[in-house]
Amino acid sequence: MSPPRPFPGLTGPGRAARWRRSVLRRLLSAVCAAGAVAGVVHAVRPPPPPLSPVLVAARDVPAGSVLDAGHLTVVDVPDPARQPGALSVLADAVGRRVGSALASGEALTSTRLVPRTASDGLASGHVAVHVHLVDPGSVDLLTSGARVLVYPAEGGEPLADDATVLAVDPPVPVGPLGGEQRARGVVLEVADASARAVLAGHGSLSGGPVVAVVVTAT
Repeated sequence: MSPPRPFPGLTGPGRAARWRRSVLRRLLSAVCAAGAVAGVVHAVRPPPPPLSPVLVAARDVPAGSVLDAGHLTVVDVPDPARQPGALSVLADAVGRRVGSALASGEALTSTRLVPRTASDGLASGHVAVHVHLVDPGSVDLLTSGARVLVYPAEGGEPLADDATVLAVDPPVPVGPLGGEQRARGVVLEVADASARAVLAGHGSLSGGPVVAVVVTAT
């Protein structure tokens, strides 16, 4: 007497058993093919990009705010998505003032910070000059980072055609009741060649009043 066959429904001699064996072979082939495809996809998939820490606003930060630790948080972002100039160290930002508003989750870059001094971060070949405006009220229209055209008070060609506002004089009340304000000015970054041309051809840029026309604000 021969021993019983294992899985008689598959190993028997009948037509049904042969059909089941054929179906099973097809299923096993499909499983093997799927496994091979998955292995190839895994092999050719590029590794994830490296991550770097970036400081982002933990909440909306109004323009002019002095940053503290509660304003910021650190997140890891893929290197290709990291913005140029993005800060990553909290100590580099705490105590600094932002020149423009930050939205919650927005990366903090060095260009968003007001310079510690008027000449901090000047580009090579540029100088900082302090000017008074013909219309003192127009000072309120200027913010740090704004690009302006500078004209002489009497009109004519611009004295500087690509100046950047570095700082704005704070209002200083004067008079017995403090209802008047002392004339205010702004600190501008201008190319050294522009500053020399102004001083040589139009009088002292730092002494005489000028007209500043906003080009763009950042």
